[in-house]
Amino acid sequence: MFLPHFLSRCLNFVRVKHLLAVLVVFLILNFFGAFTHIFEKDFYTEFQYPLDGDIPRFADQVRRGQKPEVPPITVYNHTFVHNPSHKCRDKEFSVSPRLVFLVKSAMGNFKRRNAIRATWGFEKRFSDVIVRTVFLLGVGNSQETQKLIEIEATSYGDILQADFLDTYFNNTIKTMTGLRWAVDFCPRSRYFMLVDDDFFVSTKNVLRFLRNPVYYPEYLEEADETIRQLARKLTLTEGNSSGGVDRRDIQRVLEDHPQAHSVDSRKHLWQLRQHLLSPEVAAKPPDAKETNKTPERQLLDMDLPADVRLYAGFVFNSAPHRHRSSKWYVNLEEYQWHMWPPYVSAGACILSREALFQLYFASLFTKHFRFDDIYLGIVALKTNIEPLHSEEFYFQKLTYSGPHSYRYTIASHGYDNPDELAKVWTEIKAAGHA
Repeated sequence: MFLPHFLSRCLNFVRVKHLLAVLVVFLILNFFGAFTHIFEKDFYTEFQYPLDGDIPRFADQVRRGQKPEVPPITVYNHTFVHNPSHKCRDKEFSVSPRLVFLVKSAMGNFKRRNAIRATWGFEKRFSDVIVRTVFLLGVGNSQETQKLIEIEATSYGDILQADFLDTYFNNTIKTMTGLRWAVDFCPRSRYFMLVDDDFFVSTKNVLRFLRNPVYYPEYLEEADETIRQLARKLTLTEGNSSGGVDRRDIQRVLEDHPQAHSVDSRKHLWQLRQHLLSPEVAAKPPDAKETNKTPERQLLDMDLPADVRLYAGFVFNSAPHRHRSSKWYVNLEEYQWHMWPPYVSAGACILSREALFQLYFASLFTKHFRFDDIYLGIVALKTNIEPLHSEEFYFQKLTYSGPHSYRYTIASHGYDNPDELAKVWTEIKAAGHA
């Protein structure tokens, strides 16, 4: 009798042990989202994020002041605590900035904002280009911090603060508040850059990028190489009566590439211009064909069409995080599909005026989502705006090994230390890359 009873207890123990093991495995798989993936919908064939319908048409109706066929479902209408409404005005007249920085900042990051004002956000960096900088903030529970912000807003006039709680998962509200402000108070700016306050930005490279975003930085490299080769040829043949550099070649290069993009290029351009000014060359009569030639449009004078829909930065094609330990965990109730739409990393994103307007008005008919970069990607998909990828936007910190390592860098994450930002930016500016 004892033996069967003992075997029965052993079997029961084994069964319980197996059940516990199965339960543990189940919980682990569930924690890492294994079962969630089974129930995901296919993004490419089944994506229908609310609101369904002709969103571009509804958005255009609101933009034109008409009553839309369906009422908006999402309105970012938080009250402004501080509004730098004067930013895009000169007394009573509107101005047309080339670029407006919309900097997403946390309330307590006073030192970061001051560092940005003194470096890449400095509005008088270029005498011939109008640039504006605005800091986006929410509100918090600290009265002391709010009093300091009151002083800051009065002193600098660049604080846009609205009455939403300033937390990480309210970044979409912060972003859309910035877009709303741009539509209402700075509608004539050509471009806007949404950027976090822990980024290095080269304003000079942003402006270069906006001239030819599809071929940046290759078009600059080609220009620098053309100038370098001609200057080298001039050096090697100087004083040589045969095989010298044709004056027309120098003039053609100076017409096509009137600006330098590096210290070396500046030296080479100066060398070419000095050669043309020398008495021996100036004394030579110009060729008839050269005189009648109509100069081609300079590459650096090229500009994108006013209605271009530019939505650019580092583009991701990725899947939602389904493991519960992730900061970016998303359940099926919040988002059902197995992939995100293509989106630009939220840390640094460039929008043309037309893209910003279309995204803002389309957002009125797009269900809110707590990740701002994903949300803009969803709205862009609904408005048929394709994000443009550039490798010169770094969502992780780009190793700095001297100014040349940031020669073409547009933006780099990882500059939460204001002193480091100031040091690096100063060195890069001195080298002509910021």
